[in-house]
Amino acid sequence: MTVVLAQSKVVKGPDGNEQFQDAATIKPGDVIEYKATYTNNTGKPVKGLVADLPIPEGLEYLPRSAKPGASLVKAATKTAVFEPEPLVRKLPGGKTEPVPYSEYRMLRWSLGQLPANGSLAVSARAKVETVAPPTAVPPTPATPPPRGK
Repeated sequence: MTVVLAQSKVVKGPDGNEQFQDAATIKPGDVIEYKATYTNNTGKPVKGLVADLPIPEGLEYLPRSAKPGASLVKAATKTAVFEPEPLVRKLPGGKTEPVPYSEYRMLRWSLGQLPANGSLAVSARAKVETVAPPTAVPPTPATPPPRGK
């Protein structure tokens, strides 16, 4: 079984239709589509396939954008408790409130069986809220020469 994770920026083309662009550079407000393609290269059917798709910090999941959707997908916050969308949380006093989509951190699909040599994809969209600056990697210090030589 192999999994390929891809991300694309979703933009409107001149004709008004959606187009996909490289997501190497993003800014707040951009919409990103994450897609995980599962390929069964085992030569026999895989049963009980579960596909997870993370939603990184700084992104807000776009409601009902998960595909395939409906009864196949569940969402979770950082608590990793998966429930159908929309998520709700219990408040003191027994009341509930919707969980903001910006707190969704993972989607999970229960896909069932994937035939031998078959493949399928799951996807979801998220809006960029914040962009983390690139992390600079400090240079590796030079190794001092051995003493006494």
